Amino acid sequence: MAKKMRAAMIGCGAIAERLHVPDYATTDEAEIVALCDIVRKKAQALADRWAPQARIYTDYKKMLKSEEIDCVTVALPNCLHAQMTIDALKAGCNVLVEKPMAASAEEAKRMCQAAKKAKKLLMVNQCQRLHPEHIKAKEVIDSGLLGKILYVTAMFGHQGADAWSPSSKWFFDKKQARFGAMGDLGIHKADLVRYVTGKEIGEIAAHTARLEKKGNVEDNFVSSFKFTDGTVGTLGSSWTVKGLGTNFMNIHCAKGSLMVGVHPTKPVLAGLHHPAGEINFVPPPAIVKYENTWGLDVSGRFVRACMGIEKPFCTGEDGAKSLDIILAAEKSAETGRAVKLKH
Repeated sequence: MAKKMRAAMIGCGAIAERLHVPDYATTDEAEIVALCDIVRKKAQALADRWAPQARIYTDYKKMLKSEEIDCVTVALPNCLHAQMTIDALKAGCNVLVEKPMAASAEEAKRMCQAAKKAKKLLMVNQCQRLHPEHIKAKEVIDSGLLGKILYVTAMFGHQGADAWSPSSKWFFDKKQARFGAMGDLGIHKADLVRYVTGKEIGEIAAHTARLEKKGNVEDNFVSSFKFTDGTVGTLGSSWTVKGLGTNFMNIHCAKGSLMVGVHPTKPVLAGLHHPAGEINFVPPPAIVKYENTWGLDVSGRFVRACMGIEKPFCTGEDGAKSLDIILAAEKSAETGRAVKLKH
């Protein structure tokens, strides 16, 4: 049997509990050797359920120094991502970091440089790329069936981080989170728009607001943008969507339109212009590895990318480009002017 990748977790909050640790634990190619959180009982609880053999740490630097680790996931408040990622890379680990990968473009650049210097893989968990409906949507767009893209709109909203992770108060503190809804949800759609269309955003104009959530970050974000080829679109996110969540992308093209995540029973629906008609594309099946799975196999894909079995689904450099969009949108909201991105 091939040697397993020795995996570790820095940050054992809700996203580690619901995604990363179960993924690692159910990945044949991985073995969890260490779990780290400043609140020891959080790490211990995950170990008790998923990895009884794992050693528990409250100091990530001590963990990196004491353990032989091949790959590590960093899932902490956004403003801690950069330094911990760089430290892990220097320690010889491949790193999967939660989105947004950093709090600034400079931090993202240093993270990518550290990975290159260490000759290790840096990946960013822009996991919407892995949703079955988004995989299928990219296939449809890449096929050319709908022709030239003319207009794109994307939106992601739910009732807020406090609903799914009540103990994570840091989401609403700018010093720790750096962004609100735009960095939590908006960056998913910014990345997805780039990924599915194959285009880069060249200019963006945005507005933000804090309407309900306590704290000092935005809970709503809306923007209009222009791709470098002149195609236009809109992008938004919200933490104040109640009753029904929203997570969609519509791509309008010369020969028809593609609705992704709009129709509940037809998640990838194309409407053709001439000849008129509809095509209901069936997404690939979700990967069911454990109860209540998100069906994405994020950590498994990361491990196999580290081993060279799969291609990384989002490299550090790619994650930095999506972060640049959110940073430009933030600047636009602050200045009241459209902001151009450098490519």
